[in-house]
Amino acid sequence: MPKDSVLTTTGYNKLVDDLNKIINEGRARVKSAANMELVRTYWAVGRRIEDEGLTETAGYGDAVMEKLAVALKTDRSTLVRCIQFYNDYPKSAPEYSIPWTSWRLLLTVGNEKERGYYIEKVEKEHWSYEKLVEAVRDDSAVTPSGKGGKKLTRPTGGPFTYVATILRVVDGDTLLVMADLGFEVWKEQRLRLACLDAPALGEDGGPEAQEYVLSQLAKAKRVVIRTGKVDAHGRYVAHVFYTLDPEMEREKVFTDGNWLNQELINRGLARAVSGF
Repeated sequence: MPKDSVLTTTGYNKLVDDLNKIINEGRARVKSAANMELVRTYWAVGRRIEDEGLTETAGYGDAVMEKLAVALKTDRSTLVRCIQFYNDYPKSAPEYSIPWTSWRLLLTVGNEKERGYYIEKVEKEHWSYEKLVEAVRDDSAVTPSGKGGKKLTRPTGGPFTYVATILRVVDGDTLLVMADLGFEVWKEQRLRLACLDAPALGEDGGPEAQEYVLSQLAKAKRVVIRTGKVDAHGRYVAHVFYTLDPEMEREKVFTDGNWLNQELINRGLARAVSGF
């Protein structure tokens, strides 16, 4: 346009639209680049920790991981997720414009085909983190894992239902919790997940089952347990329910929350057994 020309209203509006488009596209590129750089950073963190072989020495490794989390001003679950990220993608960090918060959730999807489905949705359809959480929680978009097992009967009613804090995930079917018994009374208790059997840590599939339980409960905002008997080892046999919604009431978590026992069976991480 010649220097002495005057912008029409239409021309001015088009200029504003074009400039807004340029700015917004630039901001999107900056955000995408920042996301990718953060993902590469967490991948590198996982590689560096894995180089030390900490995951091969359970007791010592757990202690060092706890110390590392404090020293790095982060949480242990983030470091565990970094290690898993590196192990799942050992050659390099995946080059997707997916933020780390979404990757943390995607890493809980153990089946490669199912995870690929969600990656495509986040990458190409720009799913928000909230939409991804809903899809993974409901597990309705795709077949759970192709390994799915028996559908359990969800327990109802009963007086032995408590809010709990997870202290430790021992393995895929054993937890150490602090249970709220009411009247400001809390009790530390070892739990065995009801109606299932997960592989021991030294067996094939054992670390994957433990990792899934750890990852799910680490992001849970409220955990409710329902128990009714003690097994031969003195562990309370329990069904475990959890929610990502911090506002969900205890009763609602019990009736409508995520059911950890069934999830482990659906994903082929544990086999169904008869029992409470």
